[in-house]
Amino acid sequence: MQRFGNANKATLLTKQDWALLATTAGFKFCVVAFYMIGLITMLKEIGFDLKQLSWFYLLGGMEMAKFIVSPLIERYRLKRIGQFRGWLCLSSLIIFIALFMLHFIQPQRDFTLLMVACVLLNLSSLFFGCAALGLTCSILPFEQRGFGGVIQVIAGRIGKMLGGGLVLLIYHHYGWQSAVDLMGIFALLLILQISLYSESITTTEPQNNQLRFLFTRFFHFWRQPHIPLSWPILLLLVFIPSGMVVSSFIPRLNALGWSSQHIGLLLSVFEPLCAIAFTPLSGILLKKYSRVSVTQWVLFSQIFAFCLFILFEYVGTNFPYLIAVPILLLSITYALLVPCLLAMIMDKSTQTYATLDSALQFSVALFGAYLAGFISLRLAHAFGYLTVYLVATVIAVGIWRFFGCRKEAF
Repeated sequence: MQRFGNANKATLLTKQDWALLATTAGFKFCVVAFYMIGLITMLKEIGFDLKQLSWFYLLGGMEMAKFIVSPLIERYRLKRIGQFRGWLCLSSLIIFIALFMLHFIQPQRDFTLLMVACVLLNLSSLFFGCAALGLTCSILPFEQRGFGGVIQVIAGRIGKMLGGGLVLLIYHHYGWQSAVDLMGIFALLLILQISLYSESITTTEPQNNQLRFLFTRFFHFWRQPHIPLSWPILLLLVFIPSGMVVSSFIPRLNALGWSSQHIGLLLSVFEPLCAIAFTPLSGILLKKYSRVSVTQWVLFSQIFAFCLFILFEYVGTNFPYLIAVPILLLSITYALLVPCLLAMIMDKSTQTYATLDSALQFSVALFGAYLAGFISLRLAHAFGYLTVYLVATVIAVGIWRFFGCRKEAF
């Protein structure tokens, strides 16, 4: 297998490198959880209706625009500060400005200003995520990508607990401004860490850094000899089954009579803790076995998790808290799958265009996940949750068979 990205075996990451990889991943998920869980929940409790909240969900879809933002990061390199360090510092500073605006906004009275702050928050978070991904691909050597993925998944889950769980806890006890201020403190601490970080020069200058070339690379990337046709197909499909089921969690739990407090405890505390506990297993397996073998095993284990959702709909609805079992099991399999895919994405990203190549691949995967959520809620509304679980299981079996039949290509 060809090795792309930073394939230098002699490359040794410092403690400072590992610390920044962990905190950037954690902060990115913290911001996403703050927006998609914390902020949405706070606005709903304040009195926002579904029509108003739909605009905030729409803004959250900016994450799919990674393939648009990444060429800008490749083209405009802040060399004096560091290519990725510069973008990380700038985007985290804008995140802090957006949070500073939110502190002084009265949501019900200042809806327009609230939307402006949310646009700024999501846009800067998008740039931050692309820069963090580019840094990861550029400095992680081939042998450490599995472990690097494990570190980032664990950090991301901790970030989810902070941005979703802790923020809401602060909100319930101290109010809107204190919850927003907590995020502002996280942003300031990260800015301080980034300012003290010395970025290693591991990337080479692109032969062609014109914007037109960088944008057209979205099409040229998939035509490279080391990128089989089955790879973009796998990326598009791989998160559809889990995306369908995950998007049904909150409405299904509500329908079963779960309180908002118990839903938050399950999804923002126990679910991330399970992921944190089992994610290191992925790193151990990736050191002992190939990426392809581990991925195939995890894809099969996901099928078992989906089958438990189906079983619950038939025999477990009289015991509503039993649904926590398949939810936590799916979280574990997802936590095992992400480091595998992250390692494979980095393998296929060239060192010269680390940000762009990795962002292109993630954009395809995110599109599949968002599409799954869109379809899932409509299937549940029209035919019920059992249909969602059946469709997700069938697709998961198809993906597992597809991957198994073409694993030599990966």
